[in-house]
Amino acid sequence: MDEFLAESLSRSLNIAVEQVVREEAEMFILKVFFESKQGRYLVFKGGTALRTAYGSPRFSDDLDFSAVSPIPAEDFEDISRTAVKGFAGAELVEALAKRFTLFALYRVRVPFVGRPFSIKVEISTRPVTMKPERDFELKLLTSEVTNLNVLAQVETLERLWKDKKTALASRRQPRDLFDMWFISQKLGKGFSPDLAGFDRKIVVRELRKYLPRTHWGVIDQWTG
Repeated sequence: MDEFLAESLSRSLNIAVEQVVREEAEMFILKVFFESKQGRYLVFKGGTALRTAYGSPRFSDDLDFSAVSPIPAEDFEDISRTAVKGFAGAELVEALAKRFTLFALYRVRVPFVGRPFSIKVEISTRPVTMKPERDFELKLLTSEVTNLNVLAQVETLERLWKDKKTALASRRQPRDLFDMWFISQKLGKGFSPDLAGFDRKIVVRELRKYLPRTHWGVIDQWTG
C-alpha cells in the first residue's frame, strides 16, 4: 500500500493511517496462516475476528486463535516466517512455543507511518472442546483496506460473547467493553457497559484510538 492510498483510506474510514496499514498486514498474515497445512486446526477469535468476520467498527492490534488439534512448533515457526514474505516493511521478531501458547511477534516499518508498530499472533494450545456450528463456523474475512479475502474458521458470536465476558472479568480492558456491546447488538442481548473501576480518561483514549470518529459518540454516551 502506498502513502496516497493509505491516506485516502484513512480519510474515508475516519481512522489513523497506522490502523489502515496494520489491518492490511493482519489480513496478509491471516491469509498465510489459514491457507497453510495447519490452517484447518485454527479457530480465529478476539477483536480482529469480530471486525473482519462480523463487521465490528473497532480496529485491533493482535491476532488470536485457538488450536483444535496439536500444531507442531516447527510448523508454526515455518508459517510465521512465511507470513511476512512479500509484505514490504514487515519482519518476524520471534516465533516460539510457550506453555499452552504458540506466540509470534511481527514488527512493521512503513516510511509514511511515524514509528514502527507490532502485531502479535497468539494461538492457545490449551485442550479445548469446540464443536462446528455451535462454537465456530466457516466465515469469509474481509476488510475495506484490502481486496484480500480469507476463508477461515471463526468463533461464533455466542462463543465470542462468552470469551469476552471472561476477559472483561479478569483484565478489565475498555476494548472488551466495546466488543461486548457490539456483540450484544448482534445477538439482541441486553448489555449496559459498567465503567465502575475504569479510569474514564483511559476509556476515551483507548477507544478513540481504535474506533472511527463516526463511532466516538458511543464513547461519549458511556463516559458522560
